[in-house]
Formats: sequence, structure tokens, C-alpha cells
Amino acid sequence: MLFLKECKKVIFSMTFVLYVVTVAAMYVTQFVHDRIPIAKPRQETGEYGMTVREDPGVIMPVAVESLLGDYLSGSYPAYPLLFYKNVKLQEDERLEMRAILEELTGLSGEEIDGFDGFREAGYFSGGLDEEGNPVTWYQETVLPRYSLPEDLTYEHFCGLMERADRLIGGGSSYAASRLPDSFGLVPMTYEEALEEYESLMTPEELGKAYLRLHCDYMGIDLAVMPVFVAAGLWQLDKRARMQALIYTRKSSGVRIVGTRYLALVGCMTVPVLLTMAYTVYSIGRMYPQTPISWGSGLGMALLWLLPDILAVSALGALLTELFSPLLAIFVQGIWWFLALDRTQLTGGVARFGLQVRHNSLGKATLWRSQWGNFLCNRLALTVLAMLALALTVWLYESRRKGRGERMRRRMKDERRNSDGEGPENRNLR
Repeated sequence: MLFLKECKKVIFSMTFVLYVVTVAAMYVTQFVHDRIPIAKPRQETGEYGMTVREDPGVIMPVAVESLLGDYLSGSYPAYPLLFYKNVKLQEDERLEMRAILEELTGLSGEEIDGFDGFREAGYFSGGLDEEGNPVTWYQETVLPRYSLPEDLTYEHFCGLMERADRLIGGGSSYAASRLPDSFGLVPMTYEEALEEYESLMTPEELGKAYLRLHCDYMGIDLAVMPVFVAAGLWQLDKRARMQALIYTRKSSGVRIVGTRYLALVGCMTVPVLLTMAYTVYSIGRMYPQTPISWGSGLGMALLWLLPDILAVSALGALLTELFSPLLAIFVQGIWWFLALDRTQLTGGVARFGLQVRHNSLGKATLWRSQWGNFLCNRLALTVLAMLALALTVWLYESRRKGRGERMRRRMKDERRNSDGEGPENRNLR
């Protein structure tokens, strides 16, 4: 009965409605939107998509050209906290950046600063043609002539790029971990595209591929939204002035907190399971000729998403019990922002952290190589959830014991006063 009462409180709360709406919105707009079957590559098209290669011969020239262009333009694009920022360097930082470019290009500082023919790449328009239509053209980047030093190793190059990223303030394309994704994009060959297609279109891998993408999008939402529901439920008793009843209950703190936590997790898991069921249904209809095997993929999906709900809910409950719901939401929001900003879009699987990312239907080999990190990450989040829940129980029970005795005495005095048994009447007797 206590579990059902807690479930009812969760379901009819505004924070749970907000949670359901955001989960549905994320699923519909990101995963379901414009989803079409994977097409087999055709050799006659000559275009098979792009792939990322950590090839120094590809990355180094493109990255140096980009950094030199940013230096000459005087601004550096970056995303330090997910939001775009146009960074301008101070004079001492500019000189340090120039020293990095001297080492990368073989040019002197005077040659770099003295170049006056710089032009940025992009589309430009000006004037009208004979029919009165605007004239538009594409302009290539114009930079001073240079060549990469022959003795420049990729390891030293990555170190110089890390220095450049720190000067910019972080969040730029020049961080060593982002170099392949930013500057290693190359066209796929037909053989590569066909090999990826055939490895993906097996009954087991096809289900896993779509569930990985499903979890990638849903994990973004589940890494922050459960804190609203948990904080709201833990604050509900205070708003309803139920403290006296709670602190004098005969039920143990473990039972009260545990039941409430299970109700939270259970109710918030249901919408996630519904989206997962619809994914299985819709992808099955998309590939009617392929007998998709969903078993191991569904196990992976639960292992991916459930620890998010467990950890975020437990931390929300603990911080609300310790401080306030607003602080719980603020702390979780900061953690979510930082984790999302520092995690790679595809293949971002650290051994410890909040976010797991694999925003691709392909790259199954990369995912399998990170399976150990994935298990460690999800186990660490689950352990964190259990520790936070244990602290919440301890804190709840310690406050309950201290306040419970005072509240019982107060309630007893109030009953005596209502029966005419107050201190003054007892003295008269």
C-alpha cells in the first residue's frame, strides 16, 4: 500500500508530467524524426558518405591551416559549455599562439603578422548579373605560403594543439581528443561503405545499432530530468506539512525511503520502456525481411539507461534532504552540462562519468572495443546511486529520531491542552 501511495504521488506531480513530456519530445524529435531504412551503397554513385580517420597525414595539414586562419582573423570559435563563444586572445596569449604557429609552419612571427593578403573562406555576394539577380561566389582561404616541418611528429603536434586549446580556454576543435573528429573527416571508399553495411545488416547487429542510437538520445535526457522528479517528491512532504506524521511513523526509515525511491525509479522507467517498445516495433516494420534479434540489444539498452535514472534520482533525493530541491537541480544541471560538453559525440565512453555517447548507427567495432569501459561506467553510476541512497536513509533516520521525540511530546501536550489538562490545570489539582 505504501508503494502504491508513493507511485500515486509521483504520477500526479507536475515534475513527473514535465519528465514525461521531455522524454517524449526527445524521442520524437531526435530518434523518430525522418528515420529511414539504411540503403545499400551503390558503386555507380561515387559517393558513400564520410568517415573519420586518425591519420596524421590528413589531420595535421587541415588543423594547422585552420589554426593559422583563426590567428589571422583574430578570433577562435569554441564551445566551452555547449554554447558558442568567439574567443579573443590577450596580447600575451596572442604571442604564445604565434610561437606555436612558428613551430608548426616554419614561418617567423614577423612573416605571420606581416601577411596582409588574408581572406577567409566562405560564400560572398555582390552586384547583380544581367538579369538583375544577386551574384554569389565561393572564396577559398588565402594564407601565407608555408610547409609543415619534416621532423614534426604527430605526438609533438598533438601537444602543440593542446597548448593552443588551453590558450583559447578549452572547448575548441584543437583539443587532442577532438582532432580526428574535427580534421580527420575523409570520404569513404565503396569497399569501406559496403563492409560497414554488411556488418550492420545482420539480425543481431541491426537491433543493437538502433538501440545504441536510441540510448544515445535518451541518455541525454535521463542524465538530468530525473532530478526534478526526485527533488519534487522529497519536498512534497514539507509543502504538505506532513513532517509530524512522517517522523512519528512506526515504519523504519529504510522502508519509507526505499519504497519512495523504488516508486520514483519504477514510474520514471515506464516511459523509457514504452519508447523502447516503440523502437522495436517501428524498426521491425522498417525491415520486414530481416528477422531482427533484439535480446542482447535490449539488455544493453537497460544497462545503459537504468543507471542514469538510479544515480540522478538518488543524488536528487540526497541533496534535497540535505539542503533544498533548488540546489539539487542546480548541482545536477552543472554536472550534466560539463559531462555533455566533454564527451565525444561518437565513441565517448569513459570508465567514470555521467554521459555515454555513441551517436551513430555504424562504428560497431569502435563500440565493441569500449565495452569494458561501458560496463565500468554503468557499474560506477549504480554504486554511486546506492551510496547516495544509503546516506539519504541515514540522514532521514537520524533526523527522524531527533525530531520524532520532540514532535511526540508536542502532540501529547496539545492533546492535554485540548482536554483541559494543561500545566495550569494540573497545578490547580
